[in-house]
Amino acid sequence: MKKWMVTGTLLIGLSSSAFAAPVDGQWYLQDAGSTQAKLDAAVDSVAKEMNFFVRMIARPILEKEARICHQWQLSTQAKQWQWQCDTEAAETIPLNANRFKTQGDDDREIYSTFHQTANEVDVILESERGKRTNTWKMLDANTLEYTATLESEKLPKPLTWTLTYTHTKP
Repeated sequence: MKKWMVTGTLLIGLSSSAFAAPVDGQWYLQDAGSTQAKLDAAVDSVAKEMNFFVRMIARPILEKEARICHQWQLSTQAKQWQWQCDTEAAETIPLNANRFKTQGDDDREIYSTFHQTANEVDVILESERGKRTNTWKMLDANTLEYTATLESEKLPKPLTWTLTYTHTKP
C-alpha cells in the first residue's frame, strides 16, 4: 500500500464481479486553482483543535495525507477493483473477499473493505493508525465527487475533504 494511506482496507464482496463500477473511467480534477485552499481549510479545522505542541508535529503529517490527485483512473477488472492517483502505482482490492489483508510500506497490517452501490464506490482502509474512507460518487454522467475522510484516536475530529472531477481534461 502507499505511504500516503493512513490505514488499510476491509472488503465486502459483490454479488457479481462482472459488472463495472459506476465510477469506472478516467477522471480529471476541476477547479484546481481552489483545491489547495480547500485542503488547507480542512487541515486547519482539525489542527486548531489540537494542543499547540501536538499541532506543530501533526500539521505536516495531515498536510501530507490531504493530498491532491489531479487524475483518477478507476477500473473494474475480472476479480478486483483498481484505483490510481496520477502516475502512482495502482491500488487493487478483490471483489469477492470479505476481509482483505495487506502490508503497508511500514509493515503494518492493513485491512480493506470495498462497497459499491448504484452510483458510488467506497474503499475503507484500516490499520492501528486509524481509518481512511475513500468515496467516489457519481453526481451525474460527467461529474464525479471524491471524498476522503481520515479518522484516528489521535485526531480531535475526522479530517475530511471533497474534490470534484469530470471526464474532460482541463
